[in-house]
Amino acid sequence: MRRIVTLVLLSCLLVSGHAGRSAAQIRDVNEDRGAAAAWQALLRLRTTATVLHTTAHPDDEDAALLTWLARGQGVRTGMLTINRGEGGANLIGPELYDALGVLRTEELLAADRFYGLDAQFFTSMSDFGFSKRLDETIEHWGKENVLREMVRVIRMYRPDVIVSRFHGKARDGHGNHQASGLLSIEAFKAAADQNSFPEQIREGLRAWQVKKLYLSTRPNETSSLKIDVGEYNPLMGRSYREIAMAGYSMHRSQSMGRGRPSPGSSFSSVQLAETVLPRNEKEESLFDGIDTSILGLSRVAAGNAALTAELQAINARVESALRRFDARTPWTIATDLAVGARRLRSLIDNVSSYSPGPVQKDHLLFLLKNKDREFNDAMNLALGLHAEVLVDPDNPVEGQMAMFMPRKTFAVAIPGQEFTLTMKIVNRSRASLTIPAPPKLVAEAGNFSTIDSISSGANTLGYNETSSSRFKVRVADNAKYSRPHWSRSSEIRDHKYRFDDPRNAGLPFPPPVLTGVLSYQVDGVTFQISQPAQTSYNVAPLGEQRRLLTIAPAINLTLTPRIGVVALDAASTRYSVTVNVSSNVKGKVVGQLRLQLPEGWKSEPETHPLRFSNEGEESGFAFQVTIPSVQRKTVYRIQAIAEYGGRSYLEGYRAIAHPDLEPRNLYRPAVMEVKGVDAKVAAGLHVGYIMGVGDEVPSALEQIGVKVSMLGAAELAEGPLEKYDAIVIGIRASAVRSDVKSYNRRLLDYVERGGNLIWQYQTPEFDELAYGPYPYKMGRNPEEVSEEDSRVTILDPEHPVFTWPNRITASAFDGWVEERGSKWLAEWDSRYQPLLECNDRGQAPQRGGLLFARYGKGTFTYAAYAFYRQLPAGVEGAYRLFANLISMSKK
Repeated sequence: MRRIVTLVLLSCLLVSGHAGRSAAQIRDVNEDRGAAAAWQALLRLRTTATVLHTTAHPDDEDAALLTWLARGQGVRTGMLTINRGEGGANLIGPELYDALGVLRTEELLAADRFYGLDAQFFTSMSDFGFSKRLDETIEHWGKENVLREMVRVIRMYRPDVIVSRFHGKARDGHGNHQASGLLSIEAFKAAADQNSFPEQIREGLRAWQVKKLYLSTRPNETSSLKIDVGEYNPLMGRSYREIAMAGYSMHRSQSMGRGRPSPGSSFSSVQLAETVLPRNEKEESLFDGIDTSILGLSRVAAGNAALTAELQAINARVESALRRFDARTPWTIATDLAVGARRLRSLIDNVSSYSPGPVQKDHLLFLLKNKDREFNDAMNLALGLHAEVLVDPDNPVEGQMAMFMPRKTFAVAIPGQEFTLTMKIVNRSRASLTIPAPPKLVAEAGNFSTIDSISSGANTLGYNETSSSRFKVRVADNAKYSRPHWSRSSEIRDHKYRFDDPRNAGLPFPPPVLTGVLSYQVDGVTFQISQPAQTSYNVAPLGEQRRLLTIAPAINLTLTPRIGVVALDAASTRYSVTVNVSSNVKGKVVGQLRLQLPEGWKSEPETHPLRFSNEGEESGFAFQVTIPSVQRKTVYRIQAIAEYGGRSYLEGYRAIAHPDLEPRNLYRPAVMEVKGVDAKVAAGLHVGYIMGVGDEVPSALEQIGVKVSMLGAAELAEGPLEKYDAIVIGIRASAVRSDVKSYNRRLLDYVERGGNLIWQYQTPEFDELAYGPYPYKMGRNPEEVSEEDSRVTILDPEHPVFTWPNRITASAFDGWVEERGSKWLAEWDSRYQPLLECNDRGQAPQRGGLLFARYGKGTFTYAAYAFYRQLPAGVEGAYRLFANLISMSKK
């Protein structure tokens, strides 16, 4: 029998209880399992309190306060993070810009699971790099743009209280932080104003008056409340701060792994900034003056006696469940939950026909429906129900060896593919469950042409019994690929994303493409449990891993480099272009690959045949492109096209995958942009490159004719370093490469004997060892120059760095992207020569970004200017200056 349900009301997901947990793709944290989770669900049932925490970036949040609210007080707790942190640096990999935004979004979701958050929201704003000024941030984002989206979230989520991490003042530091604080204050007022963003009212949202706005405060600042977030929870075995810090350490790309916090009192403090209630100078709670009890809903019901009586009955059941709860047998409260849910649903039906004012009725239903979802969550947790929806392996292992063999399915589904899934539900309680109808699969609209039930499980479930149901599905031929719903034309120049589907606005990622849903009954009352469909794979030695079922193209192609540069003065250039192609087809592929070139350009060969036998096969195809002379300030496009099965494939994806995070595919057109640059390098230059956390500088250098060899620990320990005309050390290597620390003396010896050593920007770990030949100091809070258009002064125009093989003038700093650079040195020995000076508005002139020293027969350079951003972006002046730096030993 065919069972297919289409999910269209995505806005419901935004405000549903525990939205982040129900879609969790990674294993639940310990606090979301067993009796501890059931107890927290009961705490949630007894209150209607809702808090929204506002921040600028992932890692800004008051993690301990969020955890105390959500897990300790049962507060419905959400977070609005304005951007995804895509403008920062990355400690754990090469991802930058949008790829870093994907990574940091996943890191924040992982942290949220520890905090116990109900919902995570974002706006369409991007992090454009470190900003020291509020006005710069507002200029890039547009004040009304951000305010509109913040107001929308407030009107959807309807918090009683907002806690803003920032104040909107200079004390916040980062310009994005200041904007977050300022706009939180303005959104508090605008969300309640019917005349603010009236299009939202026309769409069905209602103006919403938040009762209070608090600002997070520091220990040295005045505060209204100090909350002991170090409170110990014996069910969880940790304090709320300890749980929070475990979550906060998930911000790994920002090096937020911290030491274990000591048990004991620890305080989060806040200052009341705005309120529509009478001010109380001796507050004891964020909710002083706000009735957040179930009985308090009677005020919204305008004192209706019948509704009040029902609320009292529901509240009595919640309190009974709390009194009777036993961590050893949490299912004993199932009857209380069933009766409470039945009365609640009856009340919802009554309110639907009730006729107070439309606003009052709407909000009462909003609160009651939230409570209905919370009853459902509490029942699932009290019963210890386990749900999984897994794609079936093509060749399942059966018998005694099955438990020792990894379960492996296909990696991604492709349009037109058919496969089967199995949904399993395990009742781990002593309560008997009735299953009134077979389970169903809920699909995003248009992605599956058929979903057929093959077999259904049992009609009842006793202790530790399993219900298994199988489905056969077919992916629609025109199914949408699984990708972030936010994108931008230029990740370097655009400061705002567009939403590909406005229904997903505010979500971290689109909902899962396929979700299994089972209804069951306890004492005749129906509840539901759901779980997104997943594939599985094995990672040695970790074992089985699972990821959300993903739809992807049959052919995935990426073209490298994404931005190419060729010499302006060449009459004709042969340029190497590589297209990496992988197959997602579960069988043979026969097709061809070609390039679409600008007029007059030619490739050798014109086409490559594509031959693949299995899913996951990958190959790189090289084209030699003959390029006639190119013009300055002209961008030329090379498009890779793969043809297979009567379709042309023009784009591909990169998997953003790190341990403990859901892998996500980030798509880009298979296009290379080619620019002409006037950048000369010394003839026959051979550079050794020591990669740090990951960057694209080596491939950028190869484009201008430099031979680059990557240096590992063995080469640093024993290799003949003298054969390199320059050795370049990648970004943050001092933080992540222990071999660089171990063999630093060999690198300095290389310089002393005549070598040319160039350190790119590092972090304060650079102070932990004498990496330079003479003393220097970066300090714990090094300077940076974030305004990419700030004026740069060349301090010694006749220095060799600026004269050969390219003459460097101030124009070399035109067109830079995101920043001038980061992590300037603060102090240095007089034998280092500063070569450049620049500064942000309001900042003292900075000279610690490019320092040069002679040591023995060689040269040492610290280059904190952001070459790792400029070279992949094809910035001509950066190429010219870096070419000079690596050519020094040849002069």
